[in-house]
Amino acid sequence: MTAHVANRASARTRRPMALVGDPILTSKITAPDVPAWAVQRQRITDLIAEGTRWCPLTVVTGPPGAGKTMAVALWAAAEAGPVAWVGLDEFDNAPDVFWPYVVAALHRSGVAVPKTLHGLSPEGDHDDGFLLRLTAALAAQDPPVTLVLDDLHMLTDPAVLKALDFMLRNAGPALRLVVTSRMDPLLPLHRYRLAGQLTEVRASDIAFSIAEAGQLLAQHGQTLTADSLENLTQRTEGWAAGLRLAALSLATHPDPGQFVKELMAEGSPLICYLVDEVLNIQPPQVREVLLSTSILQHVRADAAVDLTGDEQAAGILVSLARTNSFVQPIGSGWYRYHTLFAEMLRLKLRHEHSDRVALLHQRAARWYQRKGMLADAVEQAARAGDWPLAAATVIDELAIGQLIDPREGQRLAAKFAGLPSGQAWSQPGPYIVSAAVALAAGRPGSCAVALDAADRLLDHLPAEQEAAARLSAAVVRLIASLRAGELMSAADAADIAEPLLSRIPAWQLARYPELTRHVRCGRAAVELWSGHLEEAARILEAGLSAEAAADRQAERGDRNSERADRNSERADRNSERADPNSGGADRNGGGADRDSERAGRADRDSERAERDGWAGQLALVEALRGRLSRAAELAGQAVPADDAHQPPGQHPDAAPLVALAWVHVARNELPAARAFLKQADAALGESPDKLIGAVAYLVAARGALAEGRATVAAQIITRARSGWLVPAWLDQQLSLVESRAWAAAGDVRAALAAAERAGDSAAAVVTLAHARAVTGDSDGAMRVLAPALAACHQLPDPVRLYALLTDARLRYASGDSARGRRTLASALRVAEREQLRLPLVLERDWLEPALRRDPELVDTHRRLLAPILGREQLPAPPRARDQAPVLVVEPLTERELEVLTHVSGMLNTAEVADEMYISVNTVKTHLRNIYRKLSADHRNEAVRRARELQLI
Repeated sequence: MTAHVANRASARTRRPMALVGDPILTSKITAPDVPAWAVQRQRITDLIAEGTRWCPLTVVTGPPGAGKTMAVALWAAAEAGPVAWVGLDEFDNAPDVFWPYVVAALHRSGVAVPKTLHGLSPEGDHDDGFLLRLTAALAAQDPPVTLVLDDLHMLTDPAVLKALDFMLRNAGPALRLVVTSRMDPLLPLHRYRLAGQLTEVRASDIAFSIAEAGQLLAQHGQTLTADSLENLTQRTEGWAAGLRLAALSLATHPDPGQFVKELMAEGSPLICYLVDEVLNIQPPQVREVLLSTSILQHVRADAAVDLTGDEQAAGILVSLARTNSFVQPIGSGWYRYHTLFAEMLRLKLRHEHSDRVALLHQRAARWYQRKGMLADAVEQAARAGDWPLAAATVIDELAIGQLIDPREGQRLAAKFAGLPSGQAWSQPGPYIVSAAVALAAGRPGSCAVALDAADRLLDHLPAEQEAAARLSAAVVRLIASLRAGELMSAADAADIAEPLLSRIPAWQLARYPELTRHVRCGRAAVELWSGHLEEAARILEAGLSAEAAADRQAERGDRNSERADRNSERADRNSERADPNSGGADRNGGGADRDSERAGRADRDSERAERDGWAGQLALVEALRGRLSRAAELAGQAVPADDAHQPPGQHPDAAPLVALAWVHVARNELPAARAFLKQADAALGESPDKLIGAVAYLVAARGALAEGRATVAAQIITRARSGWLVPAWLDQQLSLVESRAWAAAGDVRAALAAAERAGDSAAAVVTLAHARAVTGDSDGAMRVLAPALAACHQLPDPVRLYALLTDARLRYASGDSARGRRTLASALRVAEREQLRLPLVLERDWLEPALRRDPELVDTHRRLLAPILGREQLPAPPRARDQAPVLVVEPLTERELEVLTHVSGMLNTAEVADEMYISVNTVKTHLRNIYRKLSADHRNEAVRRARELQLI
């Protein structure tokens, strides 16, 4: 009170004295009537009623037209106790004007205000006495009275606000204060919050829901379809004035649905309201900030400075967020404009400053690029129509890989949807980007034309831009060549890209690691095409190791970040306690934070994709090298365990899928192999690759051969060779399978011809020996096979296995069963290491009789042979004395055994359903029965117990 008294003299010099006995305007102390069109919103009334019941202060805040006054008026009309109402305006911002209206309103509501107070105010000589007597009178009031101060943001005089706070704090439970305001009133709200004496009703609370918006329209005699009503409510964000103006305008519009689409047309009532009530009352400098930043969906203070060139713009934006509910903080230093307010600002910007719009978008693009927000930078450049800038942004950031192979969460490719086609550019950037987009869309012809155009312009680039542009163009050509099956072109592109890659700083490459992966994996693919499997594996192992090291470093960073986040969360909770408005804005807006979370998830998905890309390519190489377990492990990293982890409409890379199919065929797990080949076919449809596609054909042919469909296998080999120049090593592999297919089909001449075309490698020699053995030329077969047997220990396991099986076949056929058994035992030991069953299956015509006569050999290799021979041909396994029996609650049905067999082959539920032509729910029912009967909790345990019981 002392400070208040000390300011009396200065206050008198600032404004004219109120005359004692000035008339009181009754309209200012009367609660507004509730119009017939008003919607009775009980939830808002209950919020205010709850606040007045438990807290001395209730604050209702929101932008102009949010419905604050109407919400409080509806509550007041339903309130049983006395309510005093004072409507405030700019003329009330003085003690000698404000307090007489408060006294008159209290008196009118039935409060026993002493008559001596009617002619006094705090501007008089007895202001301390005035407040003391008024407060004492209110403290004695029974029943309690609620004082409503409508538009309290009009009051800024410290003396008025301090006296109001004094009265509220000392009147006790007999006084409740309800205020409406466009911003937080200049009362010590933090103190009331901490004491639990404040109820806050925010703009988000009083916003109309879709159902309430429908009621408001109905009150005006208007209706909309459900979709149009939802659209209207979302665009207005439940803003009461916007909905009412829309309802009034609908009455004269012939097409209500079209009206909603054109809601913010120039000259519409909504535009006029926002311009007059919100924009035009701002000072020119503030108006400039609002218009310039309206091009952004979310804006930050430093972005406002960049767009306007005004160093004070940051402070203006922060101030707007405090004083204007159409500017909302959404966390982490970001702000957003109310949807309709933003549309109005953009319309005014285009109308008043159309020549500046493109320049503002260009400035925004460069600001986003500096902040590392690439997709937003490209979007802004595209909105400016500056496609060279958009393309240069991608190329300078070395992010061309995101256009070649767009993944879920990466929004970059979509930003170039409007890039003009057929236009002549003076810079290579748009051509390089066009080539990448065409490549991703499966238009190789357009890709090649754009790359050729870019090549003609690369020499004209400044030195500081040349490396990134040449590298980006080389990467696009490398991937395009691999997909088209053009080995020489791919090798040339890799030769260009690798030296350029070494010139780029590591920190820059780390931001978009897919570029490095494309170059290294491209080089590995070239080595693979050339038949250099070991070199391809070396390159991919190095890449995978580098990714693992980066992951470990990122994990350490994540742990540090988590600690920082926990500290930040604690600070945020403390901040929310002090300022719930900020927390409410974060919860209700939250757009930038959600975008940041989505970007974080996209980054993590991208990092996983990079690691999985290395692993998937390496899995295929390892499968081709015969290292099945390693191939399966690597492919498992790159392929989601089930469809739930795969984004809709996307497939894993084809390489790991083909690798898994190769592994399962080699192990004679044919249903699983078919399932992975089916997925690989879909993946190759999205991203064609001649080499991987041919290897997939090779796997399919091997599978058909295992199923006894030899002619089909030969036909598949023909398709694998069709339309391109097959690499020599792959052609040899195709010839080996083709020879066995013709041998199984009985065409001995074709079998021998195919084996001879395979060349003189060990694998070709063994296949030729097999073809001769099939013809009955045992001596010729032995002569051909002898060199391979002499070097047997130096051969890869698959070739060694085929050699031993061919030798065993010849020995058994010649009557040398002892030698045949020794050779067969050696072969089974080789097969055991990687569970190589396909060679055994292909020799089933002589192998099964031999094994039936040798139960000891079968028992030694029970795990390997069980899937081939079947349970009925296996001898009973010996059981150790101390081994507890595995109990089965009841026998499995044939259908359940079939389901379990498919599950053991790594098929998921949907794939089992497809294989068995039953529904997914039926498969799940079978699985539940299997778990119960085998006392298992999950699939792996059920498969393990079934194998122990020799059920599968």
